[in-house]
Amino acid sequence: MEKLQKFLGALFAVVFALFAYWQLNDPDPILWVPIYGVATYVSIQAFRNKTNSELLIVLFILSATAGIQIWSEMTAWEGFITDGLSMKTMNQELAREAVGIWIASFSYGIYYVLNLKK
Repeated sequence: MEKLQKFLGALFAVVFALFAYWQLNDPDPILWVPIYGVATYVSIQAFRNKTNSELLIVLFILSATAGIQIWSEMTAWEGFITDGLSMKTMNQELAREAVGIWIASFSYGIYYVLNLKK
């Protein structure tokens, strides 16, 4: 289990660091860069085998509910990608934000379960 946590920690650290970088040109980077920065930090801590169960629970709850809130703001499903990666509609942006934050939720849940198995 420890090797799996190291692998997932490294993988998600890279993914979330890229997510944070891509948010720099977003209309609201002051919100999204710290969100993915925290996910990057937690992933690095998971890689180092230094996770905090209470923090993981709080982050999971916050990110999962934030994803639900963002998803519920969509007025229609328009997919993630149409004619490239640039944002064409607000609904696409909301869908991408919700799924991105759910990926963070997923990682927190995985780290929590792996932490329990120690």
